[in-house]
Amino acid sequence: MEETLRRFGEQFEWEPEIVNKDALKTYARYVVCGMGGSHLGAWLIKRYGNASNVVIHRDYGLPELPDWDDTLVILSSYSGSTEEVLDSADVALSRGLPMAAISTGGPLLAFAKEHGIPYVEIPDLGLEPRMAIGFSMLGILRFMNLSAVEATVRMAGKAADPFASKGEGERLATLLHGKTPIIYASAQNTVLAYRWKINFNETSKIPAFANVFPELNHNELSGFDILESTQNLSSKMVFLFLRDPSDHPRIIRRMDVAEEMLIERGMVVERIELKGDEFSKAFASAFLSDWTSFSLGAAYGAPSVETPLIAEFKKRILE
Repeated sequence: MEETLRRFGEQFEWEPEIVNKDALKTYARYVVCGMGGSHLGAWLIKRYGNASNVVIHRDYGLPELPDWDDTLVILSSYSGSTEEVLDSADVALSRGLPMAAISTGGPLLAFAKEHGIPYVEIPDLGLEPRMAIGFSMLGILRFMNLSAVEATVRMAGKAADPFASKGEGERLATLLHGKTPIIYASAQNTVLAYRWKINFNETSKIPAFANVFPELNHNELSGFDILESTQNLSSKMVFLFLRDPSDHPRIIRRMDVAEEMLIERGMVVERIELKGDEFSKAFASAFLSDWTSFSLGAAYGAPSVETPLIAEFKKRILE
Protein backbone atom coordinates (compact mmCIF):
# COMPACT_ATOMS: atom_id res chain seq x y z
CA MET A 1 0.00 0.00 0.00
CA GLU A 2 2.89 2.36 0.70
CA GLU A 3 4.01 2.03 -2.92
CA THR A 4 0.44 2.66 -4.13
CA LEU A 5 0.21 5.83 -2.06
CA ARG A 6 3.69 6.96 -3.10
CA ARG A 7 2.56 6.78 -6.72
CA PHE A 8 -0.89 8.28 -6.14
CA GLY A 9 -0.02 11.55 -7.87
CA GLU A 10 0.95 9.67 -11.03
CA GLN A 11 -2.71 8.82 -11.62
CA PHE A 12 -3.34 12.51 -12.29
CA GLU A 13 -0.76 12.60 -15.10
CA TRP A 14 -2.86 10.12 -17.06
CA GLU A 15 -4.72 11.27 -20.16
CA PRO A 16 -7.86 9.17 -20.73
CA GLU A 17 -8.48 8.21 -24.35
CA ILE A 18 -12.11 7.79 -25.33
CA VAL A 19 -12.55 5.13 -27.98
CA ASN A 20 -15.61 5.75 -30.21
CA LYS A 21 -15.62 9.34 -28.97
CA ASP A 22 -17.68 10.58 -31.93
CA ALA A 23 -20.74 8.81 -30.51
CA LEU A 24 -20.69 11.16 -27.48
CA LYS A 25 -22.08 14.63 -26.95
CA THR A 26 -22.66 16.80 -23.91
CA TYR A 27 -25.64 15.55 -21.90
CA ALA A 28 -27.95 17.20 -19.40
CA ARG A 29 -27.69 14.26 -16.98
CA TYR A 30 -25.30 11.39 -16.25
CA VAL A 31 -26.29 8.14 -14.55
CA VAL A 32 -23.17 6.40 -13.23
CA CYS A 33 -23.67 2.68 -12.55
CA GLY A 34 -21.01 1.28 -10.23
CA MET A 35 -20.48 -0.70 -7.06
CA GLY A 36 -17.97 -0.47 -4.20
CA GLY A 37 -14.83 1.47 -5.04
CA SER A 38 -15.88 1.79 -8.68
CA HIS A 39 -18.45 4.47 -7.93
CA LEU A 40 -16.35 6.51 -5.50
CA GLY A 41 -14.87 8.70 -8.22
CA ALA A 42 -18.32 9.68 -9.48
CA TRP A 43 -19.48 10.35 -5.94
CA LEU A 44 -16.54 12.70 -5.32
CA ILE A 45 -17.27 14.51 -8.60
CA LYS A 46 -20.94 14.87 -7.71
CA ARG A 47 -20.21 16.25 -4.24
CA TYR A 48 -17.00 18.26 -4.54
CA GLY A 49 -17.27 19.15 -8.23
CA ASN A 50 -20.80 20.46 -7.70
CA ALA A 51 -22.08 18.14 -10.42
CA SER A 52 -25.72 18.03 -9.40
CA ASN A 53 -26.65 16.40 -12.71
CA VAL A 54 -24.91 13.14 -11.71
CA VAL A 55 -27.09 10.26 -10.50
CA ILE A 56 -25.26 7.36 -8.86
CA HIS A 57 -26.84 3.92 -9.23
CA ARG A 58 -25.65 1.03 -7.03
CA ASP A 59 -27.97 -1.81 -7.99
CA TYR A 60 -29.10 -4.01 -10.84
CA GLY A 61 -30.96 -2.46 -13.77
CA LEU A 62 -31.37 1.31 -13.91
CA PRO A 63 -32.84 3.88 -11.52
CA GLU A 64 -36.37 5.15 -11.89
CA LEU A 65 -36.23 8.65 -13.37
CA PRO A 66 -39.04 10.96 -14.52
CA ASP A 67 -37.58 10.79 -18.00
CA TRP A 68 -34.41 9.68 -19.77
CA ASP A 69 -34.14 12.54 -22.22
CA ASP A 70 -30.59 13.76 -22.81
CA THR A 71 -29.09 11.25 -20.33
CA LEU A 72 -25.84 9.28 -20.66
CA VAL A 73 -25.43 5.99 -18.78
CA ILE A 74 -21.83 5.61 -17.59
CA LEU A 75 -20.93 2.01 -16.75
CA SER A 76 -18.11 1.97 -14.19
CA SER A 77 -16.47 -1.29 -13.14
CA TYR A 78 -12.76 -1.40 -12.35
CA SER A 79 -12.56 -5.14 -12.98
CA GLY A 80 -15.06 -5.07 -15.82
CA SER A 81 -16.88 -8.05 -14.34
CA THR A 82 -19.23 -6.45 -11.81
CA GLU A 83 -22.52 -8.32 -12.13
CA GLU A 84 -24.77 -5.37 -11.32
CA VAL A 85 -23.04 -3.07 -13.82
CA LEU A 86 -23.23 -5.67 -16.59
CA ASP A 87 -26.94 -6.00 -15.89
CA SER A 88 -27.32 -2.22 -16.12
CA ALA A 89 -25.53 -2.38 -19.48
CA ASP A 90 -27.97 -4.98 -20.81
CA VAL A 91 -30.97 -2.96 -19.66
CA ALA A 92 -29.62 0.26 -21.16
CA LEU A 93 -28.90 -1.53 -24.44
CA SER A 94 -32.41 -2.98 -24.59
CA ARG A 95 -33.84 0.51 -24.10
CA GLY A 96 -31.59 2.12 -26.68
CA LEU A 97 -30.01 4.52 -24.19
CA PRO A 98 -26.65 6.17 -24.92
CA MET A 99 -23.86 4.61 -22.90
CA ALA A 100 -20.15 4.89 -22.09
CA ALA A 101 -17.96 2.45 -20.17
CA ILE A 102 -14.85 2.73 -18.01
CA SER A 103 -12.85 -0.29 -16.84
CA THR A 104 -9.49 -2.05 -16.90
CA GLY A 105 -10.96 -4.72 -19.17
CA GLY A 106 -13.12 -7.82 -18.70
CA PRO A 107 -16.64 -8.41 -20.01
CA LEU A 108 -17.58 -4.73 -19.74
CA LEU A 109 -14.99 -3.58 -22.26
CA ALA A 110 -15.82 -6.55 -24.47
CA PHE A 111 -19.47 -5.41 -24.36
CA ALA A 112 -18.46 -1.85 -25.27
CA LYS A 113 -16.34 -3.01 -28.19
CA GLU A 114 -19.04 -5.35 -29.48
CA HIS A 115 -21.70 -2.63 -29.52
CA GLY A 116 -19.54 0.34 -30.54
CA ILE A 117 -20.04 2.07 -27.19
CA PRO A 118 -17.58 4.83 -26.18
CA TYR A 119 -15.16 3.54 -23.58
CA VAL A 120 -12.05 4.41 -21.58
CA GLU A 121 -9.60 1.67 -20.61
CA ILE A 122 -8.02 2.32 -17.21
CA PRO A 123 -4.37 1.23 -16.80
CA ASP A 124 -4.38 -2.13 -15.03
CA LEU A 125 -1.82 -1.64 -12.25
CA GLY A 126 -3.28 -4.26 -9.93
CA LEU A 127 -4.88 -1.66 -7.66
CA GLU A 128 -7.92 -2.19 -5.51
CA PRO A 129 -10.78 -0.09 -6.99
CA ARG A 130 -10.91 2.28 -4.02
CA MET A 131 -7.21 3.07 -4.57
CA ALA A 132 -7.73 3.98 -8.24
CA ILE A 133 -10.02 6.98 -7.72
CA GLY A 134 -7.73 9.26 -9.74
CA PHE A 135 -8.09 7.12 -12.85
CA SER A 136 -11.82 6.78 -12.26
CA MET A 137 -12.44 10.50 -11.77
CA LEU A 138 -10.44 11.56 -14.82
CA GLY A 139 -12.14 9.03 -17.08
CA ILE A 140 -15.64 9.97 -15.94
CA LEU A 141 -14.89 13.69 -16.18
CA ARG A 142 -13.66 13.18 -19.74
CA PHE A 143 -17.02 11.57 -20.62
CA MET A 144 -18.77 14.56 -19.06
CA ASN A 145 -16.54 17.08 -20.83
CA LEU A 146 -15.97 18.98 -17.58
CA SER A 147 -12.53 20.34 -18.38
CA ALA A 148 -12.51 22.94 -15.58
CA VAL A 149 -13.35 20.35 -12.93
CA GLU A 150 -10.82 17.96 -14.46
CA ALA A 151 -8.11 20.62 -14.14
CA THR A 152 -9.03 21.17 -10.49
CA VAL A 153 -8.94 17.46 -9.77
CA ARG A 154 -5.54 17.08 -11.45
CA MET A 155 -4.11 19.98 -9.46
CA ALA A 156 -5.41 18.61 -6.15
CA GLY A 157 -4.22 15.07 -6.92
CA LYS A 158 -0.71 16.13 -7.89
CA ALA A 159 -0.35 18.43 -4.88
CA ALA A 160 -1.59 15.87 -2.36
CA ASP A 161 0.93 14.44 0.12
CA PRO A 162 -0.09 10.86 0.94
CA PHE A 163 2.57 10.49 3.64
CA ALA A 164 1.70 13.60 5.66
CA SER A 165 -0.82 11.65 7.75
CA LYS A 166 1.12 8.40 8.23
CA GLY A 167 2.00 9.10 11.87
CA GLU A 168 -1.53 10.19 12.73
CA GLY A 169 -2.92 7.09 11.05
CA GLU A 170 -0.65 4.87 13.14
CA ARG A 171 -1.79 6.67 16.30
CA LEU A 172 -5.45 6.18 15.41
CA ALA A 173 -4.83 2.51 14.68
CA THR A 174 -3.46 2.05 18.19
CA LEU A 175 -6.54 3.77 19.64
CA LEU A 176 -8.87 1.59 17.56
CA HIS A 177 -7.23 -1.75 18.24
CA GLY A 178 -9.81 -4.15 19.67
CA LYS A 179 -12.63 -1.70 18.96
CA THR A 180 -15.32 -1.15 16.32
CA PRO A 181 -15.02 2.16 14.45
CA ILE A 182 -18.15 4.30 14.12
CA ILE A 183 -17.63 7.13 11.63
CA TYR A 184 -19.82 10.22 11.75
CA ALA A 185 -19.85 13.15 9.32
CA SER A 186 -22.21 15.77 7.95
CA ALA A 187 -24.52 14.76 5.12
CA GLN A 188 -22.39 16.83 2.74
CA ASN A 189 -19.37 14.65 3.62
CA THR A 190 -21.15 11.30 3.42
CA VAL A 191 -18.71 10.04 0.78
CA LEU A 192 -15.75 10.64 3.11
CA ALA A 193 -17.38 8.72 5.97
CA TYR A 194 -18.17 5.91 3.53
CA ARG A 195 -14.53 5.81 2.38
CA TRP A 196 -13.37 5.43 5.99
CA LYS A 197 -15.87 2.65 6.56
CA ILE A 198 -14.95 0.58 3.51
CA ASN A 199 -11.25 0.96 4.27
CA PHE A 200 -11.77 -0.62 7.68
CA ASN A 201 -13.89 -3.35 6.08
CA GLU A 202 -11.57 -4.14 3.17
CA THR A 203 -8.09 -3.31 4.48
CA SER A 204 -8.37 -4.00 8.22
CA LYS A 205 -10.91 -6.84 7.71
CA ILE A 206 -13.12 -5.60 10.59
CA PRO A 207 -16.71 -4.40 11.00
CA ALA A 208 -17.14 -0.62 10.80
CA PHE A 209 -20.18 1.61 10.47
CA ALA A 210 -20.90 5.12 9.23
CA ASN A 211 -23.77 7.57 9.54
CA VAL A 212 -24.40 11.26 9.02
CA PHE A 213 -25.81 14.30 10.77
CA PRO A 214 -28.51 15.39 11.27
CA GLU A 215 -30.36 12.11 10.56
CA LEU A 216 -28.44 10.07 13.15
CA ASN A 217 -29.63 12.42 15.91
CA HIS A 218 -33.18 11.25 15.25
CA ASN A 219 -32.54 7.52 15.69
CA GLU A 220 -29.02 6.09 16.05
CA LEU A 221 -28.06 8.30 18.97
CA SER A 222 -30.70 6.56 21.06
CA GLY A 223 -28.74 3.32 20.73
CA PHE A 224 -26.19 4.77 23.14
CA ASP A 225 -28.66 5.52 25.91
CA ILE A 226 -26.58 3.05 27.86
CA LEU A 227 -28.05 0.63 30.36
CA GLU A 228 -26.00 -1.51 32.69
CA SER A 229 -27.03 -4.51 30.60
CA THR A 230 -25.82 -2.90 27.33
CA GLN A 231 -22.70 -1.09 28.48
CA ASN A 232 -20.44 -3.91 27.37
CA LEU A 233 -21.69 -3.52 23.79
CA SER A 234 -21.01 0.21 23.63
CA SER A 235 -17.61 -0.09 25.30
CA LYS A 236 -16.31 -1.84 22.18
CA MET A 237 -16.85 1.23 19.99
CA VAL A 238 -14.78 4.28 19.12
CA PHE A 239 -16.44 7.25 17.42
CA LEU A 240 -14.57 9.13 14.71
CA PHE A 241 -16.15 12.54 14.03
CA LEU A 242 -15.17 14.04 10.68
CA ARG A 243 -15.27 17.74 11.54
CA ASP A 244 -15.53 20.25 8.69
CA PRO A 245 -15.46 24.02 9.34
CA SER A 246 -17.57 24.53 6.20
CA ASP A 247 -20.46 22.51 7.65
CA HIS A 248 -23.75 24.27 8.46
CA PRO A 249 -23.48 25.99 11.88
CA ARG A 250 -26.36 23.89 13.24
CA ILE A 251 -24.58 20.69 12.14
CA ILE A 252 -21.45 21.84 13.96
CA ARG A 253 -23.58 22.48 17.04
CA ARG A 254 -25.16 19.02 16.74
CA MET A 255 -21.71 17.44 16.56
CA ASP A 256 -20.55 19.37 19.62
CA VAL A 257 -23.52 18.23 21.68
CA ALA A 258 -23.36 14.64 20.44
CA GLU A 259 -19.67 14.45 21.36
CA GLU A 260 -20.40 15.79 24.84
CA MET A 261 -23.21 13.31 25.45
CA LEU A 262 -21.23 10.32 24.23
CA ILE A 263 -18.19 11.25 26.34
CA GLU A 264 -20.43 11.73 29.39
CA ARG A 265 -21.58 8.15 28.87
CA GLY A 266 -18.05 6.79 28.80
CA MET A 267 -17.64 6.60 25.02
CA VAL A 268 -14.34 7.30 23.26
CA VAL A 269 -14.67 10.11 20.70
CA GLU A 270 -11.90 11.21 18.35
CA ARG A 271 -12.08 14.28 16.13
CA ILE A 272 -10.78 14.12 12.57
CA GLU A 273 -10.34 17.71 11.40
CA LEU A 274 -11.02 18.08 7.67
CA LYS A 275 -8.83 20.73 6.05
CA GLY A 276 -8.37 22.23 2.61
CA ASP A 277 -10.57 22.89 -0.38
CA GLU A 278 -13.03 20.38 -1.71
CA PHE A 279 -10.94 17.76 -3.57
CA SER A 280 -7.84 18.43 -1.44
CA LYS A 281 -9.94 17.78 1.65
CA ALA A 282 -11.31 14.57 0.16
CA PHE A 283 -7.88 13.22 -0.77
CA ALA A 284 -6.37 14.11 2.63
CA SER A 285 -9.21 12.34 4.43
CA ALA A 286 -8.77 9.30 2.18
CA PHE A 287 -5.03 9.12 2.92
CA LEU A 288 -5.58 9.26 6.67
CA SER A 289 -8.17 6.50 6.42
CA ASP A 290 -5.71 4.48 4.30
CA TRP A 291 -2.93 4.72 6.87
CA THR A 292 -5.26 4.06 9.79
CA SER A 293 -6.87 1.00 8.24
CA PHE A 294 -3.55 -0.34 6.91
CA SER A 295 -1.81 0.04 10.29
CA LEU A 296 -4.76 -1.52 12.07
CA GLY A 297 -4.86 -4.39 9.60
CA ALA A 298 -1.14 -4.98 10.15
CA ALA A 299 -1.71 -5.09 13.91
CA TYR A 300 -4.42 -7.72 13.41
CA GLY A 301 -2.29 -9.70 10.97
CA ALA A 302 -4.61 -9.03 8.03
CA PRO A 303 -2.70 -10.50 5.07
CA SER A 304 -3.24 -7.82 2.43
CA VAL A 305 -5.50 -5.04 1.14
CA GLU A 306 -7.16 -7.53 -1.20
CA THR A 307 -10.68 -8.80 -0.51
CA PRO A 308 -10.79 -12.61 -0.75
CA LEU A 309 -14.13 -12.89 1.06
CA ILE A 310 -15.79 -10.69 -1.55
CA ALA A 311 -14.13 -12.69 -4.32
CA GLU A 312 -15.47 -15.90 -2.77
CA PHE A 313 -18.95 -14.38 -2.49
CA LYS A 314 -18.96 -13.36 -6.16
CA LYS A 315 -17.92 -16.86 -7.13
CA ARG A 316 -20.57 -18.55 -5.00
CA ILE A 317 -23.51 -16.48 -6.28
CA LEU A 318 -22.70 -17.72 -9.76
CA GLU A 319 -22.91 -21.39 -8.71
